[in-house]
Amino acid sequence: MNTNPQAKVILCYGDSNTWGQNDDKNTGSRYPVNVRWTGKLQELLGNDYYVIEEGLGGRTTDLEHYNPDKPSRNGLTYFVPCLTSHSPTDIVVIMLGTNDLKVQYSRPVAEIADALKPFIDAVRETSQETKILLVSPIYVNDNASKFDEYYHDTYDKQSTEKSKQLATEIQRVASETGSLFFDASTVAKAGLDGIHFDQQSHPALAQAIAEIVKNG
Repeated sequence: MNTNPQAKVILCYGDSNTWGQNDDKNTGSRYPVNVRWTGKLQELLGNDYYVIEEGLGGRTTDLEHYNPDKPSRNGLTYFVPCLTSHSPTDIVVIMLGTNDLKVQYSRPVAEIADALKPFIDAVRETSQETKILLVSPIYVNDNASKFDEYYHDTYDKQSTEKSKQLATEIQRVASETGSLFFDASTVAKAGLDGIHFDQQSHPALAQAIAEIVKNG
């Protein structure tokens, strides 16, 4: 925890790519904190900022998980108490949408993007001063070497195509709501499993977000 009372608070809210899931489950489940993009972001911003990592594997925008053994994956349900518990926040970074692409949900891309609007409303109800950064997730890569081994029953080629359309739709929502926007796929990519960041993508995303934070 950053104990600087003047530090600006950055809440990073997302799924397993914010949690720091390794791109190959056979070599470990989670990247170390000094490798994850949130940890790198803290290093880049220094003591004047306090980066809070709030990532959860399987988290959607506002959908309940199709598997009853995986509760609490509805991102909106948890977001409000999460936001309140970390209040006051100066910047809220939201990167969600990948799990909404699963075949079990059959969700249109525009609907996924629009599901982010209640998050923005929740932030604004807490504080009109808090900046909101919507980050569209990386592309699903169904050609990755271990994609079929891990995700053949949850993502398909349509998921891949939808993932490439997400940035345009999320940018639309950002424009409509006066939020900041960044497309993670411009600096980051999926690794061996086709879903999660490769290790090199973490510092790249951290650098991009750090620049937005400092200049936004």
